[in-house]
Amino acid sequence: MSIEYHQSLLSGIQSHDPEFMQAAQSINELTEMCKEGNVSPQEYAELLRDIQRKINIKQSMSELENLSKLNTAINGLISIAGAV
Repeated sequence: MSIEYHQSLLSGIQSHDPEFMQAAQSINELTEMCKEGNVSPQEYAELLRDIQRKINIKQSMSELENLSKLNTAINGLISIAGAV
């Protein structure tokens, strides 16, 4: 799957939790930075894992669908970063 697919997953997330929305926005910003070459793929993957750990700890079952989308996008983007 492409970077654009995973970014579309992130943009489709709707949550009432500001931390969740901030995580999705941060991931999109990091993705753009990596695409532009401002962040190495290794650093990018580590930063994504950091965001993922923080969000996974904080989210409740009410955000399960959004958490699933966020995790799918993060894991896909990490895989793509590793292939670069």
